[in-house]
Amino acid sequence: MPHHKAHGTSSPEHYDCTRFVFGDRWQFAVECEVQDCDLDPWGSREPFGSFWLWAGGQIVGNTEVAEQLIHAFAPLYLVGNTSGERKASGVPGASCLDKLDFIGWLRFGEDADFDPGRWGGRDILQLRQLDLTRFEVMPRAYSPFHDGWEAVVLEDREHEVFIWRRWSGDVDETYDLSLPLGDFSRVVAQAVDWFRSFRRSRIGSEDTVSSDRPAYVERSDDPRFAGI
Repeated sequence: MPHHKAHGTSSPEHYDCTRFVFGDRWQFAVECEVQDCDLDPWGSREPFGSFWLWAGGQIVGNTEVAEQLIHAFAPLYLVGNTSGERKASGVPGASCLDKLDFIGWLRFGEDADFDPGRWGGRDILQLRQLDLTRFEVMPRAYSPFHDGWEAVVLEDREHEVFIWRRWSGDVDETYDLSLPLGDFSRVVAQAVDWFRSFRRSRIGSEDTVSSDRPAYVERSDDPRFAGI
């Protein structure tokens, strides 16, 4: 029996799509829409559609964006393979917000922005060697699906804490949701396993989810997205 629900839907843009849901929207879930088209705007057979997460009944991600779905599932593949290796103690900071900010600083921040009051007095050069991608569910600016969002997951004893933030200009809102240990990884594994199988059926024998970061393109400036 499949671990997801599928719904046929129609959008205002007059394309048909199928929606897949993994998990419980009131707890944690992965949801996507796959457009029923043979080729995407680049002429590729990559599955194309929309993607978002659910956390405690709230939507996390840009539901209006349509893009190759590989760019949404690639981070999930990486973080889903590291269950048990995402201890909160592995990220500097006392609070969830401190840890989320540190992960963001490590990816984008300048040395001058380092805050020893929040993250300790360790050597910055040593900290720069840390690889914390195993915590990142929605890396900020990774793809149009994630534009204006970031999300990480931390493990703490018997719980996993999913932390997400939405940006609107310079204003941000941050939330967190505590889940029983293993719930996040279970849902992610179901979603990734489905996507790998579905993608393989679309494009052939290739079954590796790429970890390459896609080139970010503003949709309003890209003629390939006209009419989407």
